[in-house]
Amino acid sequence: MPINHLKKIFKSVEGNPNSERITPSENVKSYVEGFYVFSCNDIEENQLVFNDGLPTIIFLPSTTDHINIHNNGSLITFQTAWINGGIMKNIYINDLNKVESVLVVRFKPYAFYDIFNLPTHFFRNKCVASLADINFDPFVLNKIYSEKQDSNRIRQIESYIEQIAFASKRNALFDSAMEYISTMKGQTTVSHVAHQIGVNYKWLERSFLNCLGISPKEYILLQRFIFAYINFTDSKEKDLIEVALSSGFYDYNHFLKEFKSYTGKTPLEYISNL
Repeated sequence: MPINHLKKIFKSVEGNPNSERITPSENVKSYVEGFYVFSCNDIEENQLVFNDGLPTIIFLPSTTDHINIHNNGSLITFQTAWINGGIMKNIYINDLNKVESVLVVRFKPYAFYDIFNLPTHFFRNKCVASLADINFDPFVLNKIYSEKQDSNRIRQIESYIEQIAFASKRNALFDSAMEYISTMKGQTTVSHVAHQIGVNYKWLERSFLNCLGISPKEYILLQRFIFAYINFTDSKEKDLIEVALSSGFYDYNHFLKEFKSYTGKTPLEYISNL
């Protein structure tokens, strides 16, 4: 999703007039982390798209709306909605500021793949996908867009999930690992996480690949980057060395390399376009 929207989720949408989180109903809370409605008025014309590991569907206001996504040099146009997940690098979205808002559905990692009968490595080579790629029912899509209010659209989405979802494969230890990594803002290691929750390295590696489609190390790096990004873009002084060290990087060069890997730009190049 646009990184500014992801940033609002991490910083909590509560109290933000341009954002709203709708808690999933009891019947789908095992499958959906949350529903979000974001205004697109503050989205730059060329916005970085990023993902923190949770598979996400982003619905545009109408079936005729479309956006363009630049994926490492390739231009892809999506109409109505798009999906993202996995490890996203150097991917930007255009024209989102031309629509009023988006409705975002963030799935629990282990639920998304079961609901849509997908392999967990689905996003490994394709971080951005269409509804057709996951065989989203066109009839249900029409029912969703027949509703004018986001709350009613969410009810249609929940009804669809209830119909096709299997029993949740919730794994308490895996959830604890994700929560711990998030609490540490990615400033940890796989070995330390395994020790903290009382499992071995191989179990943790296997659980992340089976539930999220990425390794625990990759998930740690995603968390560290998003928190570093928040520190960097919120910092008034833009002391890059301080941002790097406080975000868990060894030095500025380490931060520079990782920042450029995810955004395609150096921190100074990136910030000059904001």
